[in-house]
Amino acid sequence: MRLFKTLISRILARSVTTFFLHNPHIKLVAVVGSVGKTTTKSTLVSVLNSSYKVRTNRGNFNAEFSAPLEILGVDSPQNPRSVWNWLSVLGRARRAARRQHDLDVIVQEFGIDHPGEMTAFGRYIRPDVTIVTAIAPEHMEFFGSLETVAREEFALAECSEKVIYNRDDIRPEFVDFADCGQIISYGTEPGADYRIAIGKFTEGKGYRCRLIHADQTSRPFIIPVVGVHQLRVAGGAAAVALELGLDIECVMTMLENFTPVSGRMNILPGINDATIIDDSYNASPLAVKSALTTLYQLPAKTKIAVLGDMNELGQTAADEHAAIGALCDPKQLDHVITVGRLAERFLAPVARQNGCTVTSFAKATDAAKLLARLANKDTTFLFKGSQGGIYLEEAIKPLLKNPADSQKLVRQSDAWLEKKRRFFESDH
Repeated sequence: MRLFKTLISRILARSVTTFFLHNPHIKLVAVVGSVGKTTTKSTLVSVLNSSYKVRTNRGNFNAEFSAPLEILGVDSPQNPRSVWNWLSVLGRARRAARRQHDLDVIVQEFGIDHPGEMTAFGRYIRPDVTIVTAIAPEHMEFFGSLETVAREEFALAECSEKVIYNRDDIRPEFVDFADCGQIISYGTEPGADYRIAIGKFTEGKGYRCRLIHADQTSRPFIIPVVGVHQLRVAGGAAAVALELGLDIECVMTMLENFTPVSGRMNILPGINDATIIDDSYNASPLAVKSALTTLYQLPAKTKIAVLGDMNELGQTAADEHAAIGALCDPKQLDHVITVGRLAERFLAPVARQNGCTVTSFAKATDAAKLLARLANKDTTFLFKGSQGGIYLEEAIKPLLKNPADSQKLVRQSDAWLEKKRRFFESDH
């Protein structure tokens, strides 16, 4: 089977190479980074759609086999274990590679779990732009150190025309791994090549901003988000779009209509006039820190953080959870609710030592009754946790003022709901 997988990988790589030989007019934007890839991709696609014909990967199809298939516009096999299914898919891939495609830009995420995987992508893709969203702990059971993560995330630089990186969330020494002729930065702090200058925040509207590049400063405009880290996403999307030739006024207009992706800092009305910040898609230390910072900046009278395990941190898991516990401020948080064994074991004790009121649950659905009692007017809930074994979106459902908003939550397909049903009914 390993030999067959190697054969699949080689055929797909060859097909992608052929695709760009037959379609040299199509620009490829590679989206990489420890966190923020999907939100950056979605924001960028929304901006580019105003002027270009764009193809992008669906969901999280960003791995060894799924990424090249998404570039080619070919569906993955219904049964990935079926040799016959794969033979059919590979046939479609080869045919797609030889066709002319009516596209201007492909925006594709590339995800990694192990060292060497990004380098493997670089053997057959030549991005016009690679955007690096952040360097933070990820899959540390395999990478071991943040330096190894950085080397891997920047591995596409040497085969890219331009690298655009998030200056706010990437340490300067890591940028040295970007072996590329054109290296461009974005962010919210002075010094970034493309800077979102942050002005006043207005609840219910968002942040008043200006986009600054070189000696140009845009008119003031409103980006309808609640988190400063979301402004970095907007800055990255703006940088790529402008480098691809879009007009600055067009970019600002699209950013003014920013719509959060499900499970990523999405504001939802709750029961008893409570407010829900749904950031339940996934969690990493950097993302949780950003989410808490956002919650602290809001004017809500009562603030409750519902924090789940952060998965895939390897030997750093205890320290990283404890560090989040240390960020739990009793002057800001009326209650901290943890979900999962790691959060209960390592995050909760530190938060409690800080003086926070802490309640821990093994599963998200176990927290529903307490959450319902705590839901009142002028109360804002933040939900932030990893995907596997946490699924905080299922704790959000009973809190929704409008049950139909459950369709705005992550992982609501029939397949996901069945998977979660089995998990919540199990003993583990």
